[in-house]
Amino acid sequence: MTVENLGAWMLKCNPEVWDLAAFIEHGGETMDRWSVVANYRSALMAEGQQVLFWVTGPGRAYPGPGLWGRGTVLGPAGYIDIVHEDRGYWRDEHQRRQAKHFVPVDIQLFDKPIPRETLKGNRRLVDLEVFRQPQMGNPLAVTKTELAILDKLLPPRPQKITVTASGAGFGNPSTNALVEAAGMKAVTKHYKRAGWRVQDVSKQNEGWDLTCTSPDGDVHRVEVKGVSGLAPKVLLTRNEERSAREDPGWRLAVVTKALVEPTLQFFGKDAALRAATPFVFEVDLRQSRPITPNQRQTRDEWRTV
Repeated sequence: MTVENLGAWMLKCNPEVWDLAAFIEHGGETMDRWSVVANYRSALMAEGQQVLFWVTGPGRAYPGPGLWGRGTVLGPAGYIDIVHEDRGYWRDEHQRRQAKHFVPVDIQLFDKPIPRETLKGNRRLVDLEVFRQPQMGNPLAVTKTELAILDKLLPPRPQKITVTASGAGFGNPSTNALVEAAGMKAVTKHYKRAGWRVQDVSKQNEGWDLTCTSPDGDVHRVEVKGVSGLAPKVLLTRNEERSAREDPGWRLAVVTKALVEPTLQFFGKDAALRAATPFVFEVDLRQSRPITPNQRQTRDEWRTV
């Protein structure tokens, strides 16, 4: 395998080792790094290369085997000591402690995966390495010809800028904290370099993280979101959304690739509010009477806030 004939890398997930089902149940949609073998192949992995996400296992298992996502390599593979991190979604402690070599990625899971049997039934894909060498360690390779065939079966790569459930707020808590800190550092550095005074108010529940004041007296109330992937997809709390509507000078700073090569993108309040999609509703039942399992419900028997 050489870079010249490479179409995409393929990373495998064994749900018995890493709990993909729980990750999905908790709202996870994006992978930001994955374990790879330290060999000549992982040494070839570089920013901008395509990557596919493959799930292994028996045919009747859930998550079912097949192609579950696609994305982009964000940088070279390297060694990370995760032993002292939160266990996250690892189910096999021995495998977790063995995993020390990771590649940063931005992989989006498909809404509907492509089953392994569907791909096996395509005679032009019978030579896929994942079929010929199913026991091979990560990363596997997909040739340019094979990727061209797969491209006709795969969902299009997402391009829309959204403020929604993916991105900041999901995944490993330890990694999220590192990503958030990297985002704050990048935005603070950006403003201070321009001569602005920066005050960190992130612990004060104001609805923004940084109050930035220019030498001329202009004030930016900046909500900072760090993501480890390429897509500026983040979570806004109710308080942050309120601040976007009401507070002058509010703006959203999204730092993509926060742990690899921080890239800043700024969005005004109007753009953030247009892109925001509610996905959780608080249901306050303290003033409502419970019903019996067979009782018919009436419109006023619950109150949604």
